[in-house]
Amino acid sequence: MMKKVLSLFIAVSAVFSLQAQTLDEILNNYFANTGGIEKWKEVQGTKMEGVMSMQGMEFPGTITEKTPNKQRVDVSVQGMQIVQAYDGATAWAINPFQGGQTAQKMSAEEAEQMTKAEFGSPFLNYKEKGHTPELIGKKTVEGAETFEVKLTKKNGDIEYYYFDAEAYVPIMVKTTIASGPMKGQESETYYSDYQEVNGLIFPHFLESKIAGQTLQKITIKSIEVNGAYDDSLFAFPTK
Repeated sequence: MMKKVLSLFIAVSAVFSLQAQTLDEILNNYFANTGGIEKWKEVQGTKMEGVMSMQGMEFPGTITEKTPNKQRVDVSVQGMQIVQAYDGATAWAINPFQGGQTAQKMSAEEAEQMTKAEFGSPFLNYKEKGHTPELIGKKTVEGAETFEVKLTKKNGDIEYYYFDAEAYVPIMVKTTIASGPMKGQESETYYSDYQEVNGLIFPHFLESKIAGQTLQKITIKSIEVNGAYDDSLFAFPTK
């Protein structure tokens, strides 16, 4: 009898623990702990400079983003610049190792990751964006207790966010690769080394894994917020 009572108590405690933190409370704490939701709404663009590590090699690079979905990635490889960019309509690339210095438009499959990306947190004004978040429960990630939040995006894509139960910042995001040779596999991106930049808190270290194996690591050296990023930076070159 005592074992049944104890089991019931544990079950009730688990449910109460989950209900004690609603989805809105988790998201509100996330924005509050990273600078405040109003301050995040003021961010219109960022420029991140860092180093990508892959297969034992390091490549310096820059990621420039601008609301609502413009993005440009510049990476230096063996003294040559590789560029991938999306201006909201056209995705293009310059790859000296595959076709020289002339910009080429990317295929739909090649551009899928960039064209689906959105600037900033998908949880910012998520109702207006048409996204639907759902609190799944608690899960231990890399030894840390987290809140697991399932995000169904407007386009049907599903992402899982794992918010640290103490700091309320995402420490891992899990997605399913939609195209390419790794289609169908789960991709996990781990976020750490959160630091303050202009009153906002950004992760400065990212590690991507597929099937438990590290694919790449990115160490962010500096972050610029709301710089002057002209639209021409992202546009497909006309010459």
